[in-house]
Amino acid sequence: MKKRTHSKAVRGWLRRHRISLLVITGALLLLGGSIAWYGITTNSTVSAKEAELAAFIKEADAQKKKLDDAREVKLKAEKEAAAKKAAEEAKEAAEAARNDSSGGTSGSANSKACNASSTHINPSSIDVVVNKKHCMQPVTYAPGDLVTSNGATLSAKAVTAFNNMYAAAAAAGQGFYVTSSYRSYSDQVSTYNYWVSVSGQAGADTYSARPGYSEHQTGFVIDVAANGCVLDCFGSTSQYQWFQQHAADYGFIQRYYKGYEGITGYVSEEWHYRYVGVTVAKDMQAKGIKTLEQYWGLPGGDY
Repeated sequence: MKKRTHSKAVRGWLRRHRISLLVITGALLLLGGSIAWYGITTNSTVSAKEAELAAFIKEADAQKKKLDDAREVKLKAEKEAAAKKAAEEAKEAAEAARNDSSGGTSGSANSKACNASSTHINPSSIDVVVNKKHCMQPVTYAPGDLVTSNGATLSAKAVTAFNNMYAAAAAAGQGFYVTSSYRSYSDQVSTYNYWVSVSGQAGADTYSARPGYSEHQTGFVIDVAANGCVLDCFGSTSQYQWFQQHAADYGFIQRYYKGYEGITGYVSEEWHYRYVGVTVAKDMQAKGIKTLEQYWGLPGGDY
């Protein structure tokens, strides 16, 4: 009896509220449909915006590439022009030297323009001074006594001292290796033109010698490195400290120091060592003289 009464009551409640239930059900269905429609519409809008953004980025990248390509073409043309100018100047210097050595009518004038002094100009002598005021005579000079040992190609006048220094450094746990030594006139043409292409002529002239004006051509110079540290990095190594203390014992000096750019014509090069003989190297060390220009009283500086 109680169950039938309860069922009757439920049916009665449903009849009384059927309209409300229908309204609620309809509202829920409508809300669900609206949510679904909004989601579809939103996704479509987002997809469209993403496509627009992707197209914009693609176009921007294309425009950037065009600008980069144009800048690269311009830069390449400028570098080629600078390298061509440097090569022409080197050719003119070599021609002037040939005229000078062959007794041409302009010989004395060329010699004066190439060397500001008349002393320390013999390229085969260890007291030669080569800088922006003193070129090689002739500019295409090549040593006739080159020897290659322990990774360096040097004049026989310097190679024994170099070998002894190389062995001493290794014995002291301060081993080093040579990255550059003798460079011919033609090698220097390529080297200088490369740096001109990188920094322009004015920039290259602060750290790279023009052909015929490079100490490397004498066969008395080594560029050194250690533990993968080359060029500027070499100055931070323990090997550099060893060189500062002992290079003079073997006749070598650091050629270019910071603060002496106006005298030597070049920025500091902690890796560049020149053979001048033990007597001169030790005397410079004892007197605290940093440059050959100061030691011999000769002009240097810019071209």
